[in-house]
Amino acid sequence: MNKRPITALIFSTLLAGASLPAEARQPAPPAATDVGKASADPQIAPAAHQASTTGLTWLTDRPKAQAQAKAEGKSVLLFFHGSDWCPTCLEMQRQVFDSPAFAQYARRALVLVDVDLPEKKSQSDEVKRANLALKARFNFSDELGGGYPTLVLLNDRGGTLFQETGYAGGGLPEVLPKLQRHTEADALPTDAAYKNLSVDEFARMTADKQNVILDVRTPTEFKAGHLPGAVNLDFNAPDFEAKAASLDKTKTYLVHCASGGRSVKACESLSRLDFPKLYNLLGGFRAWAQAGKPVEK
Repeated sequence: MNKRPITALIFSTLLAGASLPAEARQPAPPAATDVGKASADPQIAPAAHQASTTGLTWLTDRPKAQAQAKAEGKSVLLFFHGSDWCPTCLEMQRQVFDSPAFAQYARRALVLVDVDLPEKKSQSDEVKRANLALKARFNFSDELGGGYPTLVLLNDRGGTLFQETGYAGGGLPEVLPKLQRHTEADALPTDAAYKNLSVDEFARMTADKQNVILDVRTPTEFKAGHLPGAVNLDFNAPDFEAKAASLDKTKTYLVHCASGGRSVKACESLSRLDFPKLYNLLGGFRAWAQAGKPVEK
């Protein structure tokens, strides 16, 4: 049998295939996904930060997120990160936010906001301005990359419930319990006049400049040293309640005294005046100073 015609046919077929344009030999691209479509919305973070395995959506418009949270009775979680330069941020994203367990919790309790501060990645001027404004509002430092990643949890009215910088690589067990503790107790129980906070928890809440740091010690104690930005209202003064009644009740008040005794009574008094968001510093100013937190005169 003469095999030359068959051999020639095979060779000519291979040659024809090799002469096709490169794009003709490539597999067809995958069809666009819903995530890809959603990322075209400028108010939604890029698809790279939308976990494809969970389908979570991260907004970039905080006011829109806040309105959604209020309508749905949820909290707002802000994720400050650097998508193109911060490996710890990427690790947190993979280990925490891309997990099914976090997605389940987030759908029930959170509206998510992506606050990306990249070095080279392209962003619209509107998003850049908004993210820098959020960074300034929550007042965290960039020194040695120490400001990233940062998580900020807000209630449905925009008050700070929790703020923490850094990630130790512990995955969901490191992060989720902290968020749950604050979201599940966001609205203070009706039988509680206030919520006690540790020094570190109190310090995180002072970073939100919309919260009021209320020092209920005497003017003499206040003058000797106080928390930066604090307002003095002497609990032992005869006009304490009269002056307190004129304060803005929509604000969150971070109350403290010297060691925790007067501030508890002050919180109870403020609660009777229908102040809904009161937080008491355990150990008072002394604990704050002993922890090495900032003090001004």
